[in-house]
Amino acid sequence: MNNTKISRISWLESFVLKENSREHFSRLTNFAIVVICSFLLILSAKIKVDLYPVPMTMQPLAVLMIAMLCGRNIAVTSVGFYLFQGIIGLPVFAYGGGLPYMYGPTGGFLIGFLLASIIVGELADRGWGKFLLKSVFSMTLGMCAIYLCGIMQLSIIKGFDFAIINGLKPFIIGDAYKILLVALLLPQIWKLTKKSD
Repeated sequence: MNNTKISRISWLESFVLKENSREHFSRLTNFAIVVICSFLLILSAKIKVDLYPVPMTMQPLAVLMIAMLCGRNIAVTSVGFYLFQGIIGLPVFAYGGGLPYMYGPTGGFLIGFLLASIIVGELADRGWGKFLLKSVFSMTLGMCAIYLCGIMQLSIIKGFDFAIINGLKPFIIGDAYKILLVALLLPQIWKLTKKSD
């Protein structure tokens, strides 16, 4: 039997509401947070290094941070809202928007963001962000989900060898450093709340 408690109380709720009798945000507050998080994803898409065919952006880090600090429900909704904006044609992706973009070289990575937000957000809800090794493991799982979806689609378009050389190798070291840095910070961030236990 699994005795792991799933609180669904995010770090953000714990931090903001620590002096309040309520444990969860209102629906209106949740909606505002989703909008803010999707805006952060848009900004992170525009901070990029132009590599071919997949640019190096801050989006994977933003997705992982949103999931770890806001939990599964907010993270999935935020990423879903971000993808919806791009699919309907708003220029929110690194190089624009529109449904055809999702069928291009970076479309798989974008779908991977949604899968990563589910995995990492669920583990965050189980309190994994409070511990260094669990933080590293959960975010590594999330990054692997992003890579898996991205490499699968890029392989279909350009071939497997091309996908590994151009869609995976240039990103591994940088992403590993980002994960370690964030994992070191997360337990300290949780200590800012009174509900870290």
